Amino acid sequence: MLAAFVILIILICASPTTLFVDGNIVSGFEAMTMAIATALVAARCTPADTQSLLKLCRPVFLFASIPAFWMIIQMLPLGYVGLANPIWESVQSILGQRIVGSIGIDTGSELLVLCQYLSVLAILFVTAAITLDRKKADGVLSSLLVATILLCLPIAGLPVWLRGPIVQLAGMHPVETVAAIGVLVAAAAIVRAFERWQSLRGASNSRLVLSLAMSVVGFAICGSAIFLHWTNNLAFGLALAMTVFSAVMVIRYFRIGFWGGSAIATTILTACIVFVWIQFGNGVFDPMLAFSDDGSLVDLTKLMLSDATWTGSGAGSFEVLSNVYMESGAALTGAKAATAVAKIAIELGRPMVWTITLMLLLTIAYLLRGALRRGRDAFYPALGASSLIAIVIFGFGSTGILAPAALIIAASTLGLALAQSSGRTIP
Repeated sequence: MLAAFVILIILICASPTTLFVDGNIVSGFEAMTMAIATALVAARCTPADTQSLLKLCRPVFLFASIPAFWMIIQMLPLGYVGLANPIWESVQSILGQRIVGSIGIDTGSELLVLCQYLSVLAILFVTAAITLDRKKADGVLSSLLVATILLCLPIAGLPVWLRGPIVQLAGMHPVETVAAIGVLVAAAAIVRAFERWQSLRGASNSRLVLSLAMSVVGFAICGSAIFLHWTNNLAFGLALAMTVFSAVMVIRYFRIGFWGGSAIATTILTACIVFVWIQFGNGVFDPMLAFSDDGSLVDLTKLMLSDATWTGSGAGSFEVLSNVYMESGAALTGAKAATAVAKIAIELGRPMVWTITLMLLLTIAYLLRGALRRGRDAFYPALGASSLIAIVIFGFGSTGILAPAALIIAASTLGLALAQSSGRTIP
């Protein structure tokens, strides 16, 4: 699967270019490369690899198919069964003819979002299939470190000449997601260097020193980007993710028993409850908006949420639908949702938000269980679990996770974690 591995590395390392390329071009390139890589993986997978891959990924893909299935339903002409979007009634009166509408109001956008979603699942699948091999897993981790460094260089202030174009992206840079995952990847790479040093004592350590140096540089650059874009959500999300990652490493290396691990988990959970309680004390009780980093987007998003139905308005319809709620002059500039979960609630419906959140929480639990059962390389599933924790929190604070670069990095990280979540267990 060398060819598929090369394609995946190229896609990961090229993710910084998505900041400057039209989104449709990025979606097309991503879909094309992942279609080729998936075909190569399917052709080269051995029966043993296929069995291992199905065992690891079957639950994840089963749950991941739910949003895709719902997007397809939203595109069907369901006017006759009473599930069509109410907006079709006004369209009928304007055109003077009956229209058998669908739940979604923009079929073209829905198809594009569905393709993007399937491409992300393909990245996850290809990464998981490739990184069953330990050496290739190391290569993917290194490529993730390089990609996050390149993505964070402009927002960390280096190089200065790129800061202008980044600022002009009007907040579309996925700073919180990429920088946080970058810090976690760097931390995992540091642990990897330490583990390799332990297993290769007496041998040449030049390669390990280089790996450690690169990890420290990545940690510093991604950490600087976070410091320059500091928000309460970003601080809390990264702090919780790093705490969970560190706790797993401490439990594994010091072989802390059940009661010690329970005490650590209780402490972390208590801190989370306190933070949520304080945040809700601000007076905003809708969880879709309570943690928003950009207060200027809350009013518009809140108005759209109040009119949203449980079926949603269709994937990718937020920008089109927002023009109805904005003044004519402002509508020309486009609109953004205050948070990713609010955008999903408007487009796919609130039930889908909680379904996806539950799926992510179950995946976090699965990866943490895998990390605690690993004999070595426990940092891989711990990285995936802590990254998902950060992603869930950031989803309630901004829309950065929905940016193409963030999706590529996140899907690759999760695929790597899933593939390495099973190994030698503790006797």
